[in-house]
Amino acid sequence: MRPNRLVLALLLTLPAYGALPAKAAMVFCNRTSSVIEAAVGYRETLDWISEGWWRIEPGQCARVFGKPLTQRFYFYYAASLTPSSRDKPPLVWGGKYEFCTDTKAFRIEGDDNCETRNYHTQGFHEVDIGSNTRDYTLDFKDETGGH
Repeated sequence: MRPNRLVLALLLTLPAYGALPAKAAMVFCNRTSSVIEAAVGYRETLDWISEGWWRIEPGQCARVFGKPLTQRFYFYYAASLTPSSRDKPPLVWGGKYEFCTDTKAFRIEGDDNCETRNYHTQGFHEVDIGSNTRDYTLDFKDETGGH
């Protein structure tokens, strides 16, 4: 029995697809017992960009940046939507680097004059992903400020 030419052609192309490099990504994983919302900040050409909100359930991960990771430093902010226990406040992961955020899903160009542009100024934390990283995963943990 002769093989179908289409099947043979498909089989010959499969190894080529398997050799393609995996797409680079930054992933946020929620290792807490609470739902969190997260945002990411980064430099794109000349402008600073902030994007959010990713709602991440406990034990789940979200791909927050799917382009090649070309910068060494990226920035993040996250907060749990519920306290980790009755006598503790909600967890927050932030820092001293200011980016603009909104109360709904957003992608904002620029990191200055947030309030005059009807946004909020929020402190983000810096993460050094190194110089040759293709993928980066950030784990949010139950310890305040833990990552």
